[in-house]
Amino acid sequence: MRFEQFLYITEIAKNGSISATAERLYISSPGISLAISSLEEELGMKIFERSRTGLIPTETGKRLIIKAQEILNCVEELKQEAKSDSSQVTGYITISTNPAMNRSIIPKTVAELKIKFPGISLEIKESTTSQARKDVLNGDSDIGLICNPSTLLEENQLITKTHIIDSKMLICFNKDSELAKKDSLSLEDLHQHPLIATINNYDRKKLFPLVFGENSKLMLNVQVQSQNIETRKHFIAQGLAMGFECLLTINSDCFYRREDIIVKPVLGMNPNFSYYGIHLKSKFFSDASKAFLKELQLQANYLMNHLHQPSI
Repeated sequence: MRFEQFLYITEIAKNGSISATAERLYISSPGISLAISSLEEELGMKIFERSRTGLIPTETGKRLIIKAQEILNCVEELKQEAKSDSSQVTGYITISTNPAMNRSIIPKTVAELKIKFPGISLEIKESTTSQARKDVLNGDSDIGLICNPSTLLEENQLITKTHIIDSKMLICFNKDSELAKKDSLSLEDLHQHPLIATINNYDRKKLFPLVFGENSKLMLNVQVQSQNIETRKHFIAQGLAMGFECLLTINSDCFYRREDIIVKPVLGMNPNFSYYGIHLKSKFFSDASKAFLKELQLQANYLMNHLHQPSI
């Protein structure tokens, strides 16, 4: 039994392919196949079954892969323990992040991290919350940075979640809108006006009750759906639609400070969306990853104390 054999079977379990594992680890496919066959022969058991979609672990193989991952994690922990101070903390971290965090907290976090831990390298990919979660579950990212309503505490036994920051959701519209004449806004004021939304109809049915509570039965007039913030800004700027954005996004984008754009809270609306860092429980969480999340929380707390809060 060899250490690299454990590495091969855990990687194949993630992507279901010897060729993908070979490419990821810079090892030849025949070499990996031979190593797995040797391990199966030594243990007297079959670890994977072949299918049309790739390699699938057998029931016994699943248990072995869990044990192999635990061994790999222990080895990484030993390596980290051998590093006596922060200047020796090194590592390569892959991160999938929500756009709002990528435009606000991430740049300052990365800058500070490079000063404190010059041996840490990062690869950052901007993605949606659902894609960030998939990237973590598939092992494509060490850390996912996601956003959910504070009341939506979706639990996943495979994932560990770390709270980063809470941010209010506000409504944004052109100053020529009829909404500009009102001193305060409620959901009843909004439901007849065109809205550009970030989520589809299926997700809205699940999300709106959490955000608006009893008022969620009032149907908003969703005319455009886009997860691209630039698209949403164009519709808002032209007075074609109003849009919900979080305070984190609004404070990091000068568009929302233009004289022709109005940003207001909505009465009766669940005020906070929560941002989290997530990572796989089964995957070793390195000191480099811990340092990144710690710095991210520090920068988030600093930002929260300096956010401009639009008044009702």
